[in-house]
Amino acid sequence: MKVAAGVLAALTVLRAYAAFNVPLTADEAYYWTWSLHPAFGYTDHPPMVAWLIGFGHLFGSGAGFVRLPFVLCEAIAAIAVGRAATLVAGNARAGAIAAILFALIPQTKLALGEALPDGAYMAAWGLALWGAAALDRRWSLRIALGLGLALGAVVLSRTFGWALAAGILAWSLEPARRRRMWPLLTAAVVVVLAAYAPFIAWNAAHNWENFAFTFHTRQHFELATARLIDISTVRFLIYATFLVALTWFVVLRREPRVTLVAWTALPLAAALFGLSFVTTTESYWIIGPAASVALGAGILLDRSAAVWRGIVIGLLGVGTAYVTAAALFLTLPEVAQAGVFFAFPALRGPLASGVYVFAPLAASVRAQAAADHDAVILTDRYETAAELRWYGVDSRIVVALPQQSQWMRWHAGMPVPQHALLVTFAAPLSFDPSLARAVTAAFARVAPLADVTMSYAGKRQDVYYMVQLDDPRSNARELIPGL
Repeated sequence: MKVAAGVLAALTVLRAYAAFNVPLTADEAYYWTWSLHPAFGYTDHPPMVAWLIGFGHLFGSGAGFVRLPFVLCEAIAAIAVGRAATLVAGNARAGAIAAILFALIPQTKLALGEALPDGAYMAAWGLALWGAAALDRRWSLRIALGLGLALGAVVLSRTFGWALAAGILAWSLEPARRRRMWPLLTAAVVVVLAAYAPFIAWNAAHNWENFAFTFHTRQHFELATARLIDISTVRFLIYATFLVALTWFVVLRREPRVTLVAWTALPLAAALFGLSFVTTTESYWIIGPAASVALGAGILLDRSAAVWRGIVIGLLGVGTAYVTAAALFLTLPEVAQAGVFFAFPALRGPLASGVYVFAPLAASVRAQAAADHDAVILTDRYETAAELRWYGVDSRIVVALPQQSQWMRWHAGMPVPQHALLVTFAAPLSFDPSLARAVTAAFARVAPLADVTMSYAGKRQDVYYMVQLDDPRSNARELIPGL
């Protein structure tokens, strides 16, 4: 147990250090904008990520406080998985091993403690496993209500969380526990449904915006073998295959009594594996099932020879060491990063990051807007709009994106600007004929400005293009709804 505590403490400290010393990524800045508009739902995800960021605001501002709840979530997830393994195995060492295994999963998004939906998703999944294992050992209304709260949190973090709720439900229906668990499990079901009801009500009030995005807009389904060689899909296929194989070995070959692992790990992993053939899949989608597998693997390794424990933990440790080192590298001063890239050019690909370009971009945009009668900023990407907002420059999204309707609600009632500055990413206005036509029709004066090339650590990172817009016509908002 002391070893597990030491590993978790060390990783938490390193993640917290990186979290406080690396600027927000574009996705994090986007979720941060959600926290400025508290609600029971948002376009892309359920609301838990925004609520946690809002909680972090209570302690201070800055990237570190945005991420702090998520750093803690990662530690909570590992502890909860360990406690669940302890209860299932009746052995504290099995719990310690499970906690270490889960803490060492080498997901790059965990190294910074990024403010993403995965933090709460992991923590709630682990807590639900703990609650289910505890309820199986002791009938308690308090435990049942706690399980319901954990499941409510997991489905309010990611839609995939419903796979865990269904898995625990199926596990509870096994003859050995159905009769004794269900009277109390009913209370947990009521809590989950009560927690999710406001999210459903928000969707109903907003044209089912989140459900439409989740099940239709975000994914494009088409049977195409080319999708199988997409980098994200390849990572998922490797990850899912490993998890499914390990779960099969743990549960069905060596530990037939640990059915909680099978019911909560295999269905979602298998379903997403199948989706890999028709759409792009992401490895982080199955971080929840990975928690269940860690539970079973901890029990298995506790009963295995010490050499096997060392091999598995060592292999995971190599991956974790790499992603942690990559995160810590981003905390170095720019001159130090440039020196490393100069000496070892091959490292630029895996280690370079564009997170440092947004602060100077915001400064350039602010100065240009001030020079043109405090022009209103218009953008073509929600990522750009979110990063500019993080650095104090508000903007409006004027391209038809799924996120645009949400952004428009936040800017409702604002007049059409007499002077505007359009900021586009990667390509000038001429490369988007539809936007160019709309802008030309909406404003009497359209004047491209000099390109803004953003560099960091000795190399160009991104190019942004600015266009000055003046004197809107009477139908400008009809031509560009985001105005």
